[in-house]
Amino acid sequence: MPIVILGLGNLLMTDDGVGVHAVRALNADPPPDTVVREVGTRVFDALAVLQAGARVIAIDAIDAGQPPGSVLQFELDYSDAPEAPPSLHDFDLPALVRSLPPSRRPRVVVVGVQPATVAPGLELSGTVAGSLPTLLRTVRELAAQRAAPQHSRGFRGRMSRHPR
Repeated sequence: MPIVILGLGNLLMTDDGVGVHAVRALNADPPPDTVVREVGTRVFDALAVLQAGARVIAIDAIDAGQPPGSVLQFELDYSDAPEAPPSLHDFDLPALVRSLPPSRRPRVVVVGVQPATVAPGLELSGTVAGSLPTLLRTVRELAAQRAAPQHSRGFRGRMSRHPR
């Protein structure tokens, strides 16, 4: 099974669109044995891709209280639901994966960037744009390792989204 790389976020909300910007850059030269998909805010549309992938790398803006531009990495852990970062979407990635039967749940590694700005706008902030090469390198390294993350227990940030 290929590794599925998903770009999440709202392209219309500055740094919240970092996942979309990242997968667009990866599509120019995708890592070997990967399927790269732009999901944006349509998380439910990723269901078929999630069911096909044994391993998933999700790229998104992550509010973890770190300095803006920090690249973060963690594996979604379904054994303790409160540790999964909540999204402000009606149906977020952790909830979507939990909706699958346990035997069909892919391993999901989230690689994200602490946003500097989440406001209307099409461009990333200078800080987050500057961290994009590090983000892409991290995703490529994970794909090369067959998505073997460093597990981060106790993560208390949240996947950044615009309020509804």
